[in-house]
Amino acid sequence: VAFAQNNPKTLALAKASADSSTIAVNTKTGWQFFSSYLTPINVDSVMIEMIVQHDRTIDWTQEQLVGRIKSTSMLPKASQTVSFSLISDQDQLRVEPNGRCYLRLATGALPEGDPVIIPVRAVYKL
Repeated sequence: VAFAQNNPKTLALAKASADSSTIAVNTKTGWQFFSSYLTPINVDSVMIEMIVQHDRTIDWTQEQLVGRIKSTSMLPKASQTVSFSLISDQDQLRVEPNGRCYLRLATGALPEGDPVIIPVRAVYKL
């Protein structure tokens, strides 16, 4: 991700080939994504992975709507907030029963550079 963050050609290629079949990114507020992956990992849980990008103009410590899960079979029954780590940073992803996904920086600092690229990998319960 660090290399891609500093290489405009790599960024453009990744954005152009991003799969949006399982997750719709919230482009209206400036979010972009490079990849998304959503798969059941057990009878009652789902793995969600996204690589998302936004500039530094937002308050990353407040929840931001990054997108929506499209697949109704992978929607949770109840709202869930799951944490994931990026080296020394702690981030949270909240997944709602309607599929909306909210991201926020819980502790630590954002990666260097602008725009900021965050790899999200979390597991939530159905």
